[in-house]
Amino acid sequence: MTNNLLLRLRLQRGLTQEELSEHSGISVRTIRNLERGQIARPRRSSVDMLLAVLDPELRPDQRATLVDELGVPSALDPEWTQPTGRGAGVWRGSRPPRTSLIGREHEVEQLGGLVMANQVVVVTGPGGVGKSRVALAVAESVGHRLADGVAVVEMGRIPTEQHLDSESATELALKAVGGLLENGPGPAGGRLLLVLDNAEHLPRTTALLVERLLSDYRAVHLLITSRRPPKLHGAGIWELAPLSCEAAVELMVQRLRTSCPTLDLSEDLSQVAELCRQLDGLPRLVEFAAHRLRLVSLATLLSDSRAKNLLGSSDLAALPHQRTLEASVRWSLELLDERHQSFLSRLARRPEGIRLDADDEAAGAGAAGLSSTEVELLADLADSSLLQVDRGRQYQYRLLRHVQALLAAGPEPVLVGAGREEHRVPAG
Repeated sequence: MTNNLLLRLRLQRGLTQEELSEHSGISVRTIRNLERGQIARPRRSSVDMLLAVLDPELRPDQRATLVDELGVPSALDPEWTQPTGRGAGVWRGSRPPRTSLIGREHEVEQLGGLVMANQVVVVTGPGGVGKSRVALAVAESVGHRLADGVAVVEMGRIPTEQHLDSESATELALKAVGGLLENGPGPAGGRLLLVLDNAEHLPRTTALLVERLLSDYRAVHLLITSRRPPKLHGAGIWELAPLSCEAAVELMVQRLRTSCPTLDLSEDLSQVAELCRQLDGLPRLVEFAAHRLRLVSLATLLSDSRAKNLLGSSDLAALPHQRTLEASVRWSLELLDERHQSFLSRLARRPEGIRLDADDEAAGAGAAGLSSTEVELLADLADSSLLQVDRGRQYQYRLLRHVQALLAAGPEPVLVGAGREEHRVPAG
Protein backbone atom coordinates (compact mmCIF):
# COMPACT_ATOMS: atom_id res chain seq x y z
CA MET A 1 0.00 0.00 0.00
CA THR A 2 2.88 2.37 0.86
CA ASN A 3 4.49 1.83 -2.54
CA ASN A 4 1.27 2.66 -4.45
CA LEU A 5 0.73 5.86 -2.48
CA LEU A 6 4.31 7.10 -2.89
CA LEU A 7 4.34 6.37 -6.61
CA ARG A 8 0.97 8.05 -7.15
CA LEU A 9 1.96 11.17 -5.20
CA ARG A 10 5.29 11.44 -7.04
CA LEU A 11 3.61 11.25 -10.43
CA GLN A 12 0.99 13.80 -9.37
CA ARG A 13 3.77 16.19 -8.36
CA GLY A 14 5.53 15.61 -11.68
CA LEU A 15 8.80 14.65 -9.99
CA THR A 16 11.37 12.15 -11.16
CA GLN A 17 12.91 9.81 -8.60
CA GLU A 18 16.13 11.82 -8.85
CA GLU A 19 14.30 15.11 -8.14
CA LEU A 20 12.45 13.55 -5.20
CA SER A 21 15.77 12.28 -3.84
CA GLU A 22 17.33 15.74 -4.12
CA HIS A 23 14.43 17.41 -2.29
CA SER A 24 13.95 14.78 0.42
CA GLY A 25 17.48 13.58 1.17
CA ILE A 26 16.38 9.95 0.60
CA SER A 27 18.51 8.01 -1.88
CA VAL A 28 17.19 7.20 -5.36
CA ARG A 29 17.77 3.52 -4.62
CA THR A 30 15.59 3.65 -1.51
CA ILE A 31 12.83 5.52 -3.37
CA ARG A 32 12.93 3.00 -6.21
CA ASN A 33 12.76 0.04 -3.82
CA LEU A 34 9.90 1.63 -1.88
CA GLU A 35 7.89 2.23 -5.05
CA ARG A 36 8.47 -1.36 -6.16
CA GLY A 37 7.36 -2.70 -2.76
CA GLN A 38 10.76 -4.31 -2.19
CA ILE A 39 11.16 -2.89 1.34
CA ALA A 40 8.86 -4.86 3.62
CA ARG A 41 9.49 -2.70 6.71
CA PRO A 42 10.34 0.83 5.54
CA ARG A 43 11.75 3.34 8.00
CA ARG A 44 8.99 5.44 9.41
CA SER A 45 11.16 8.55 9.24
CA SER A 46 12.00 7.92 5.55
CA VAL A 47 8.32 7.70 4.58
CA ASP A 48 7.62 10.83 6.64
CA MET A 49 10.40 12.77 4.84
CA LEU A 50 9.08 11.69 1.45
CA LEU A 51 5.53 12.71 2.34
CA ALA A 52 6.81 16.12 3.45
CA VAL A 53 7.99 16.71 -0.13
CA LEU A 54 5.20 14.91 -1.98
CA ASP A 55 2.37 16.60 -0.07
CA PRO A 56 3.82 19.76 1.55
CA GLU A 57 0.38 21.00 2.58
CA LEU A 58 0.08 18.22 5.13
CA ARG A 59 0.86 19.31 8.69
CA PRO A 60 3.39 17.15 10.63
CA ASP A 61 0.59 15.64 12.73
CA GLN A 62 -1.36 14.79 9.58
CA ARG A 63 1.69 13.14 8.06
CA ALA A 64 2.16 11.12 11.26
CA THR A 65 -1.47 10.00 11.13
CA LEU A 66 -1.12 8.98 7.47
CA VAL A 67 2.06 7.02 8.24
CA ASP A 68 0.22 5.25 11.07
CA GLU A 69 -2.66 4.39 8.74
CA LEU A 70 -0.21 2.95 6.23
CA GLY A 71 0.98 0.58 8.95
CA VAL A 72 4.62 1.69 8.81
CA PRO A 73 6.26 0.38 12.01
CA SER A 74 8.21 2.55 14.43
CA ALA A 75 11.95 2.06 14.18
CA LEU A 76 13.27 -0.80 16.30
CA ASP A 77 10.01 -1.60 18.08
CA PRO A 78 11.14 -3.62 21.14
CA GLU A 79 10.24 -7.28 20.92
CA TRP A 80 9.56 -7.60 24.62
CA THR A 81 7.69 -5.90 27.40
CA GLN A 82 9.28 -5.52 30.78
CA PRO A 83 7.95 -8.00 33.35
CA THR A 84 7.62 -6.95 36.98
CA GLY A 85 9.49 -9.86 38.53
CA ARG A 86 12.75 -11.72 37.98
CA GLY A 87 13.01 -13.61 34.70
CA ALA A 88 13.49 -13.09 31.01
CA GLY A 89 13.30 -9.44 30.08
CA VAL A 90 14.08 -8.02 33.54
CA TRP A 91 16.10 -4.83 33.18
CA ARG A 92 18.44 -3.38 35.80
CA GLY A 93 20.24 -0.08 35.40
CA SER A 94 19.83 2.86 33.02
CA ARG A 95 17.42 2.51 30.13
CA PRO A 96 17.95 3.58 26.50
CA PRO A 97 16.27 6.80 25.35
CA ARG A 98 12.88 6.44 23.72
CA THR A 99 13.95 8.29 20.58
CA SER A 100 14.15 6.32 17.36
CA LEU A 101 17.43 4.74 16.34
CA ILE A 102 18.25 5.65 12.74
CA GLY A 103 20.62 3.92 10.37
CA ARG A 104 21.67 1.18 12.82
CA GLU A 105 19.18 -1.61 12.16
CA HIS A 106 21.80 -3.81 10.46
CA GLU A 107 24.36 -3.33 13.25
CA VAL A 108 21.82 -4.06 15.98
CA GLU A 109 20.77 -7.29 14.28
CA GLN A 110 24.33 -8.49 13.68
CA LEU A 111 25.54 -7.46 17.12
CA GLY A 112 22.64 -9.30 18.73
CA GLY A 113 23.81 -12.50 17.09
CA LEU A 114 27.43 -11.81 18.07
CA VAL A 115 26.48 -11.19 21.71
CA MET A 116 24.48 -14.41 21.94
CA ALA A 117 27.31 -16.40 20.33
CA ASN A 118 30.19 -14.91 22.35
CA GLN A 119 30.63 -14.36 26.07
CA VAL A 120 32.49 -11.04 25.69
CA VAL A 121 31.88 -8.44 22.96
CA VAL A 122 33.34 -4.91 22.80
CA VAL A 123 31.69 -2.11 20.81
CA THR A 124 34.28 0.52 19.99
CA GLY A 125 34.41 3.73 17.96
CA PRO A 126 34.93 7.49 18.32
CA GLY A 127 33.12 9.59 20.89
CA GLY A 128 29.59 10.40 19.75
CA VAL A 129 29.27 7.54 17.25
CA GLY A 130 26.48 5.94 19.28
CA LYS A 131 28.15 3.03 21.06
CA SER A 132 25.97 3.25 24.18
CA ARG A 133 22.79 3.75 22.18
CA VAL A 134 23.49 0.77 19.94
CA ALA A 135 24.58 -1.43 22.86
CA LEU A 136 21.35 -0.70 24.74
CA ALA A 137 19.31 -1.37 21.60
CA VAL A 138 21.08 -4.72 21.29
CA ALA A 139 20.31 -5.44 24.94
CA GLU A 140 16.65 -4.66 24.29
CA SER A 141 16.57 -6.95 21.27
CA VAL A 142 18.02 -10.00 23.06
CA GLY A 143 16.95 -9.39 26.68
CA HIS A 144 13.78 -11.44 26.36
CA ARG A 145 15.87 -14.46 25.41
CA LEU A 146 17.94 -14.43 28.62
CA ALA A 147 16.66 -16.07 31.78
CA ASP A 148 18.06 -13.31 34.03
CA GLY A 149 17.57 -10.39 31.67
CA VAL A 150 19.85 -7.36 31.34
CA ALA A 151 21.93 -5.25 33.72
CA VAL A 152 23.64 -1.99 32.71
CA VAL A 153 26.62 -0.61 34.64
CA GLU A 154 27.68 3.00 33.95
CA MET A 155 31.47 2.76 34.10
CA GLY A 156 31.82 6.41 33.09
CA ARG A 157 31.07 7.60 36.63
CA ILE A 158 34.07 5.76 38.09
CA PRO A 159 37.19 8.00 38.34
CA THR A 160 39.95 7.37 35.80
CA GLU A 161 42.89 5.12 36.55
CA GLN A 162 45.00 8.28 36.54
CA HIS A 163 43.18 9.27 39.75
CA LEU A 164 42.72 5.84 41.37
CA ASP A 165 44.96 2.82 41.77
CA SER A 166 43.80 -0.24 39.89
CA GLU A 167 42.67 -2.10 43.03
CA SER A 168 40.45 0.79 44.21
CA ALA A 169 38.94 1.25 40.74
CA THR A 170 38.20 -2.47 40.51
CA GLU A 171 36.50 -2.44 43.91
CA LEU A 172 34.30 0.48 42.82
CA ALA A 173 33.37 -1.35 39.62
CA LEU A 174 32.61 -4.57 41.51
CA LYS A 175 30.47 -2.61 43.95
CA ALA A 176 28.50 -1.07 41.06
CA VAL A 177 27.99 -4.48 39.48
CA GLY A 178 27.13 -6.12 42.79
CA GLY A 179 24.48 -3.52 43.52
CA LEU A 180 22.70 -4.38 40.28
CA LEU A 181 23.09 -8.13 40.63
CA GLU A 182 21.99 -8.36 44.25
CA ASN A 183 19.57 -11.30 44.40
CA GLY A 184 20.54 -11.91 40.79
CA PRO A 185 22.06 -15.02 39.23
CA GLY A 186 24.58 -17.06 41.16
CA PRO A 187 27.32 -19.21 39.67
CA ALA A 188 24.70 -21.71 38.56
CA GLY A 189 22.13 -19.07 37.57
CA GLY A 190 20.55 -18.44 34.22
CA ARG A 191 22.01 -16.40 31.37
CA LEU A 192 22.43 -12.66 31.90
CA LEU A 193 23.60 -9.85 29.63
CA LEU A 194 25.75 -7.36 31.54
CA VAL A 195 26.50 -4.09 29.71
CA LEU A 196 29.63 -2.26 30.90
CA ASP A 197 29.13 1.18 29.37
CA ASN A 198 31.78 3.89 28.73
CA ALA A 199 34.85 1.99 29.93
CA GLU A 200 37.64 3.61 27.87
CA HIS A 201 39.25 5.32 30.91
CA LEU A 202 39.50 2.02 32.83
CA PRO A 203 41.39 -0.44 30.60
CA ARG A 204 43.14 -2.39 33.38
CA THR A 205 40.11 -2.21 35.67
CA THR A 206 37.82 -3.50 32.94
CA ALA A 207 40.14 -6.41 32.16
CA LEU A 208 40.29 -7.41 35.86
CA LEU A 209 36.53 -6.96 36.25
CA VAL A 210 35.76 -9.15 33.24
CA GLU A 211 38.06 -11.89 34.55
CA ARG A 212 36.32 -11.78 37.93
CA LEU A 213 32.81 -11.77 36.43
CA LEU A 214 33.52 -14.68 34.10
CA SER A 215 34.79 -16.61 37.12
CA ASP A 216 31.83 -15.78 39.39
CA TYR A 217 29.02 -15.90 36.80
CA ARG A 218 29.62 -18.68 34.34
CA ALA A 219 26.52 -17.90 32.28
CA VAL A 220 27.07 -14.14 31.96
CA HIS A 221 27.41 -12.41 28.59
CA LEU A 222 29.35 -9.13 28.64
CA LEU A 223 28.82 -6.24 26.21
CA ILE A 224 31.37 -3.47 26.71
CA THR A 225 31.40 -0.02 25.12
CA SER A 226 34.71 1.84 24.97
CA ARG A 227 36.49 4.30 22.72
CA ARG A 228 39.49 1.98 23.12
CA PRO A 229 38.88 -1.76 23.50
CA PRO A 230 40.45 -3.25 26.64
CA LYS A 231 42.89 -6.11 26.18
CA LEU A 232 40.64 -9.14 26.60
CA HIS A 233 41.61 -12.55 25.26
CA GLY A 234 39.03 -13.97 22.89
CA ALA A 235 36.69 -10.96 22.97
CA GLY A 236 34.72 -10.07 19.87
CA ILE A 237 35.30 -6.49 18.71
CA TRP A 238 32.73 -4.49 16.76
CA GLU A 239 33.96 -1.19 15.35
CA LEU A 240 30.97 1.14 15.00
CA ALA A 241 31.32 3.45 12.00
CA PRO A 242 29.76 6.91 11.59
CA LEU A 243 26.36 7.13 9.94
CA SER A 244 26.04 7.31 6.19
CA CYS A 245 25.26 10.78 4.86
CA GLU A 246 21.69 9.73 4.09
CA ALA A 247 21.08 8.38 7.61
CA ALA A 248 22.72 11.44 9.21
CA VAL A 249 20.47 13.80 7.23
CA GLU A 250 17.47 11.70 8.20
CA LEU A 251 18.48 11.92 11.87
CA MET A 252 18.98 15.68 11.65
CA VAL A 253 15.59 16.26 10.02
CA GLN A 254 13.79 14.01 12.48
CA ARG A 255 15.37 15.62 15.55
CA LEU A 256 14.58 19.09 14.15
CA ARG A 257 10.93 18.13 13.97
CA THR A 258 11.06 17.50 17.71
CA SER A 259 13.24 20.41 18.86
CA CYS A 260 11.97 23.05 16.43
CA PRO A 261 8.96 21.86 14.38
CA THR A 262 8.47 25.32 12.83
CA LEU A 263 11.91 25.21 11.16
CA ASP A 264 11.61 23.79 7.64
CA LEU A 265 14.92 22.91 5.95
CA SER A 266 13.38 20.79 3.18
CA GLU A 267 14.72 23.27 0.59
CA ASP A 268 18.23 23.17 2.12
CA LEU A 269 18.91 19.45 2.36
CA SER A 270 22.17 19.72 0.42
CA GLN A 271 23.46 22.18 3.06
CA VAL A 272 22.15 19.89 5.82
CA ALA A 273 24.12 17.07 4.21
CA GLU A 274 27.25 19.24 4.17
CA LEU A 275 26.84 20.04 7.86
CA CYS A 276 26.46 16.33 8.61
CA ARG A 277 29.69 15.67 6.67
CA GLN A 278 31.50 18.35 8.68
CA LEU A 279 30.25 16.63 11.84
CA ASP A 280 31.61 13.31 10.53
CA GLY A 281 28.19 11.67 10.58
CA LEU A 282 28.41 11.19 14.35
CA PRO A 283 24.88 10.86 15.75
CA ARG A 284 25.53 12.78 18.97
CA LEU A 285 27.00 15.75 17.08
CA VAL A 286 24.15 15.67 14.56
CA GLU A 287 21.67 15.78 17.44
CA PHE A 288 23.62 18.64 19.06
CA ALA A 289 23.43 20.56 15.77
CA ALA A 290 19.69 19.94 15.44
CA HIS A 291 19.21 21.40 18.92
CA ARG A 292 21.48 24.37 18.12
CA LEU A 293 19.60 25.21 14.93
CA ARG A 294 16.80 26.55 17.10
CA LEU A 295 19.09 29.49 17.89
CA VAL A 296 21.74 29.68 15.15
CA SER A 297 21.22 29.54 11.39
CA LEU A 298 22.37 26.69 9.21
CA ALA A 299 24.65 29.08 7.32
CA THR A 300 26.36 30.09 10.59
CA LEU A 301 27.03 26.51 11.63
CA LEU A 302 28.42 25.72 8.18
CA SER A 303 30.78 28.68 8.05
CA ASP A 304 31.88 29.16 11.68
CA SER A 305 34.09 26.39 13.09
CA ARG A 306 33.97 27.92 16.55
CA ALA A 307 30.16 27.75 16.48
CA LYS A 308 30.43 24.02 15.75
CA ASN A 309 32.93 23.56 18.58
CA LEU A 310 30.35 24.98 20.99
CA LEU A 311 27.71 22.44 20.03
CA GLY A 312 26.32 20.64 23.04
CA SER A 313 23.37 19.66 25.18
CA SER A 314 22.08 20.82 28.56
CA ASP A 315 21.16 17.26 29.56
CA LEU A 316 22.59 16.96 33.08
CA ALA A 317 21.94 13.20 33.06
CA ALA A 318 24.69 12.79 30.46
CA LEU A 319 28.28 12.29 31.53
CA PRO A 320 30.21 15.60 31.61
CA HIS A 321 32.44 14.59 28.70
CA GLN A 322 29.37 13.75 26.59
CA ARG A 323 27.63 17.12 26.90
CA THR A 324 29.59 19.12 24.30
CA LEU A 325 31.62 18.45 21.17
CA GLU A 326 34.73 20.01 22.70
CA ALA A 327 34.42 18.12 25.99
CA SER A 328 34.11 14.86 24.07
CA VAL A 329 37.36 15.47 22.18
CA ARG A 330 39.17 16.66 25.30
CA TRP A 331 38.16 13.48 27.13
CA SER A 332 39.78 11.31 24.45
CA LEU A 333 42.90 13.47 24.43
CA GLU A 334 43.30 13.38 28.20
CA LEU A 335 43.50 9.60 28.09
CA LEU A 336 46.66 9.85 25.95
CA ASP A 337 50.21 10.28 27.20
CA GLU A 338 52.33 13.21 26.03
CA ARG A 339 54.01 11.23 23.22
CA HIS A 340 50.65 10.38 21.65
CA GLN A 341 49.36 13.92 22.15
CA SER A 342 52.41 15.40 20.45
CA PHE A 343 52.20 12.98 17.52
CA LEU A 344 48.48 13.66 17.13
CA SER A 345 49.05 17.41 16.98
CA ARG A 346 51.48 16.79 14.10
CA LEU A 347 48.90 14.71 12.27
CA ALA A 348 46.39 17.54 12.62
CA ARG A 349 48.53 19.56 10.23
CA ARG A 350 48.26 16.84 7.56
CA PRO A 351 44.66 16.96 6.32
CA GLU A 352 45.45 14.38 3.65
CA GLY A 353 46.18 11.80 6.36
CA ILE A 354 48.81 9.05 6.14
CA ARG A 355 48.96 5.98 3.92
CA LEU A 356 50.84 2.78 4.75
CA ASP A 357 50.83 -0.32 2.59
CA ALA A 358 51.67 -3.81 3.77
CA ASP A 359 55.33 -3.63 2.70
CA ASP A 360 55.78 -0.22 4.32
CA GLU A 361 54.33 -1.40 7.62
CA ALA A 362 56.41 -4.55 7.66
CA ALA A 363 59.54 -2.47 7.09
CA GLY A 364 58.57 -0.10 9.91
CA ALA A 365 58.52 2.98 7.72
CA GLY A 366 55.97 4.21 5.23
CA ALA A 367 55.83 6.54 2.30
CA ALA A 368 55.17 9.25 4.89
CA GLY A 369 58.65 8.65 6.31
CA LEU A 370 57.52 7.24 9.65
CA SER A 371 59.83 5.43 12.03
CA SER A 372 58.81 2.13 13.61
CA THR A 373 58.02 4.03 16.82
CA GLU A 374 55.75 6.41 14.92
CA VAL A 375 53.97 3.48 13.26
CA GLU A 376 53.23 2.15 16.74
CA LEU A 377 51.93 5.57 17.80
CA LEU A 378 49.75 5.63 14.70
CA ALA A 379 48.31 2.23 15.56
CA ASP A 380 47.67 3.27 19.17
CA LEU A 381 45.77 6.38 18.07
CA ALA A 382 43.68 4.31 15.67
CA ASP A 383 42.96 1.86 18.50
CA SER A 384 41.82 4.84 20.62
CA SER A 385 39.32 5.78 17.87
CA LEU A 386 41.03 9.14 17.29
CA LEU A 387 42.06 8.05 13.80
CA GLN A 388 39.75 6.48 11.24
CA VAL A 389 41.28 3.62 9.26
CA ASP A 390 40.33 2.80 5.67
CA ARG A 391 41.68 -0.71 5.21
CA GLY A 392 43.00 -2.19 2.01
CA ARG A 393 46.38 -2.89 0.44
CA GLN A 394 47.15 0.64 1.58
CA TYR A 395 45.88 1.57 5.03
CA GLN A 396 44.68 5.18 5.11
CA TYR A 397 44.74 6.89 8.52
CA ARG A 398 42.92 10.17 8.97
CA LEU A 399 41.60 12.36 11.73
CA LEU A 400 37.90 12.99 11.99
CA ARG A 401 37.13 16.48 10.70
CA HIS A 402 35.89 17.87 14.00
CA VAL A 403 38.92 16.51 15.89
CA GLN A 404 41.32 17.99 13.34
CA ALA A 405 39.50 21.34 13.47
CA LEU A 406 39.84 21.49 17.25
CA LEU A 407 43.50 20.47 17.26
CA ALA A 408 44.43 22.92 14.51
CA ALA A 409 42.26 25.78 15.81
CA GLY A 410 44.78 27.53 18.10
CA PRO A 411 45.69 29.60 19.89
CA GLU A 412 43.41 28.21 22.60
CA PRO A 413 44.73 25.19 24.54
CA VAL A 414 43.15 21.98 23.37
CA LEU A 415 45.31 19.16 24.73
CA VAL A 416 44.83 18.91 28.48
CA GLY A 417 46.38 16.05 30.42
CA ALA A 418 44.85 14.96 33.70
CA GLY A 419 47.06 16.29 36.45
CA ARG A 420 49.43 17.93 33.95
CA GLU A 421 49.89 21.41 32.66
CA GLU A 422 47.95 22.46 29.60
CA HIS A 423 49.64 21.99 26.23
CA ARG A 424 49.06 24.35 23.37
CA VAL A 425 48.78 22.84 19.93
CA PRO A 426 51.13 24.53 17.47
CA ALA A 427 49.26 26.45 14.79
CA GLY A 428 49.18 24.57 11.50
